[in-house]
Amino acid sequence: MVSTYLTIAISVIMGFSVFLSMPIVFYKKLSARNILFLNALAAGILVFLLMDIYGDVAAIFGNSTISNPLELLFIAAFIIMFLFFILPKGSRDPEENPKRTSVLAAIGIGLQNLTEGLVFGSSAAAGALSIYVISAIGFTLQNMTEGFPIAAPLLGSKTKMEKKFVSAAFLISGIPTIIGTIIGLVFFSDYFIVLFDAFASAAILYVVLVLFHVNIIKAKAGSKEETVDLNWLSYIGILVGFSIAFIVNYLVVA
Repeated sequence: MVSTYLTIAISVIMGFSVFLSMPIVFYKKLSARNILFLNALAAGILVFLLMDIYGDVAAIFGNSTISNPLELLFIAAFIIMFLFFILPKGSRDPEENPKRTSVLAAIGIGLQNLTEGLVFGSSAAAGALSIYVISAIGFTLQNMTEGFPIAAPLLGSKTKMEKKFVSAAFLISGIPTIIGTIIGLVFFSDYFIVLFDAFASAAILYVVLVLFHVNIIKAKAGSKEETVDLNWLSYIGILVGFSIAFIVNYLVVA
């Protein structure tokens, strides 16, 4: 078994690496085009994150049928959580309520990081050194990119961004890595991972749809030529965001 103290210390680094993208929230000189591009970049990262989550749960499901309790749990938890997000409560306009979108992104990423912490902690408990090292590097690099989806809804917002709120949003996404690691050192369950991955998927999908919605509105605000140009900028941003997340993940796993 790898040292418990070392494992927890590394999980702290993994969790707090998300803060490396926090300064962009307070950058005041971003143009509307740059904000639109960063929104698309964030959406691309989240789309990859959804695929990454599905890959994890698919490995757990194996060749089981749809009647498998794990699959039923994932589907039910996903539907319940997604419906919870779309129920009419408060302002749903992301431009009127950017803080809500940012917090939801943080929750989705945090839930996914919780399951990653479980994997990291359980590999340490089992003494699987190769998985332990790969997980530590991979999750740290991945968390560095995951801060952008939290920051993106806040960029260019007319709402004053308090440092306490932004810090809290980033903590929501980062601390679950540490919690998951501590739990993983003493307890591991496929049901636990599937449940929280389902919750994470619902939150992330909702935020992706919101970011798409914001970019569509902003693109249509200009002339016909500007709309076409901004739409292409969104497509490129999504592709770049997805590619960055994919390359980071590939380099570590390979």
